Amino acid sequence: MRVRFSTLVFAFLFFSDQITKILVDLSSNTFLFINPICNSGIVWGAPIMPALFYPLWLALLLFLTRLLTKAVDNRNKVALILILAGGFSNMLDRVFYGCVRDFIDLKIWPVFNLADIYITIGVLFLILNVLRNYKSKITNSK
Repeated sequence: MRVRFSTLVFAFLFFSDQITKILVDLSSNTFLFINPICNSGIVWGAPIMPALFYPLWLALLLFLTRLLTKAVDNRNKVALILILAGGFSNMLDRVFYGCVRDFIDLKIWPVFNLADIYITIGVLFLILNVLRNYKSKITNSK
């Protein structure tokens, strides 16, 4: 995956998350599965001290960015772009709003946003890629 294309995909994902948050913020109504909240916690609202959160989150995003620059497998690149787009978008929320703006409320799960979806799918892709690579190494070593 070329750098220019990767950058465009990252930008599209990042801005699509930010634009949906802006549109939800501009709407004064809650409807269907839209219920805007300000999540000051981490995963599913779990609390964490900001003094601990920001350095760890920044270190993780920088580490993942480094992995992306070194990645050879396009599957891993896609996974990392998804994670980074969601991570940077949610980090931008924390810096400017002091929380992550979540709005998708399925009533049976904690409220989330597009960035959370990107991160989840990216992590699942990475896990599948690791398992696929592990399985092929075992198969090839026999």
